[in-house]
Amino acid sequence: MTPLAAALAAAALDALVVGLVGDPVSLDPHRATDLVSAAIVGNVCEPLVRYSADGARPEPALATAWATRDARRWTFTLREGVQFHDGAPFDADAVLANLAGIARVRAFPGVAERVGSHVVTITLDRPNAALLATLSQPFFAMQSPRELARGGGLPVGTGPFRLVAVKDSGVHLEAHRGYWRGAPRLGRLVFPRIADDRALFEGLLAGEVDVAPAVSHDRVEGLRARDDVVLQARTGGNIAFLSLNNERPPLNDRRVRLAIAHAIDRAALVARILGGHGEPARNPLPPALWSYGRRTPELVLDRTVARRLLREARRGQGFSAALLVADAPRPYNPDPIGLARALAAALGQIGIGVRIDRAVSWGSFLERATRGDYDMAVMGWQADTPDPNDFLSVLLGSEFIGATNRSRYRSPAMDVLLKQGRRGDDQRERMMSYLQAQALFRRDMPWVPLFHVSVFTVHRRSVRGLAIGPTGIPRYDRVWKTA
Repeated sequence: MTPLAAALAAAALDALVVGLVGDPVSLDPHRATDLVSAAIVGNVCEPLVRYSADGARPEPALATAWATRDARRWTFTLREGVQFHDGAPFDADAVLANLAGIARVRAFPGVAERVGSHVVTITLDRPNAALLATLSQPFFAMQSPRELARGGGLPVGTGPFRLVAVKDSGVHLEAHRGYWRGAPRLGRLVFPRIADDRALFEGLLAGEVDVAPAVSHDRVEGLRARDDVVLQARTGGNIAFLSLNNERPPLNDRRVRLAIAHAIDRAALVARILGGHGEPARNPLPPALWSYGRRTPELVLDRTVARRLLREARRGQGFSAALLVADAPRPYNPDPIGLARALAAALGQIGIGVRIDRAVSWGSFLERATRGDYDMAVMGWQADTPDPNDFLSVLLGSEFIGATNRSRYRSPAMDVLLKQGRRGDDQRERMMSYLQAQALFRRDMPWVPLFHVSVFTVHRRSVRGLAIGPTGIPRYDRVWKTA
């Protein structure tokens, strides 16, 4: 019996087997920045704020209310009567401990203070109209202060499920019967270790997997024809892109980066890599997010322009570079190896010799990319929130170099625009800043937009009540199964 079959046999009707390709990078909620980690930890730990299913408005979670006059000093009223899974109380002290823990992992430009047992203020170094969106991200979820003090790195939250085991076969959660919203209908969630897309597909066909939040596009037609599964499609708030290390010559030359951008046929990539299930990218934002620059010209294939730009950069004879890639399909890129090969062939047409450098694992890929140990890399991003700040700033802001700005792009002008976009609560003014940021992006081309992917979620017909959040991560607290 395969690990999947064993998991399913143990599950019966009170448990759900969720198929995710790849291992979580971290189960520490404050370090769970990849999609696999967030999909697991998000069932255990909860943020202060959530967003509505359509992404239009913030909603209470562990905070019941909030207020600000200047987008700099915020007051949060916390939910009372909530405990973490280890019995620790959720209160103002717990929030302060979490924000201090988050600040040790990533930049958090502000100071939190306890006003009352269930009231905290957060005073930011600068106004940030996107604070609520930031706090709704999975890696800002609340962790038990006892676990924080212990430094164990495992999720102990207030959510509908609690962690019971991390095994070679996968991660096992069980229902938290004292959940403040009411106990979930399922007894357990099982996230088995799945090696690749083929194993996930076979598990779905064999009935060993109940839900797959993301399946590759070349499997879609085979699943669409079956009557025992349900296939849901949505335009993803995502982007796949070719990351260019702006600190390494000749990629530190804007003309070289623009030449690379003009060497790629995005429509062909959508057809070849996505089977037509997506659209070419032209901006650093996906079209689903407000402030998307709809008047931005398409990025078209033009090898003549590309070669001219290389000559202007004194690289007319071409050059060689390594292309880092991990063989780990993501919701924003179902075929990373196929995409890497297509990009290598395209760049070869303008004299850039590309050697494909396969990372040994997804975790190794992220580690190398984050520290800048690469020339070019096949990368992507999935919106954590519906706010463009949490897309543009993390990928383009110089303060995120060494974290999520893996292209290592530094631009004082971009930093000013991103700062303006975070200031105030006038959405029209914020939109103007972000439109200018997209125009500057096109001028500098720190990395090359490729495509936006349609995301497919598959579940068996026996699964009911599945809800997909605004950023594409399913929630399982109200799911149940029929015979």
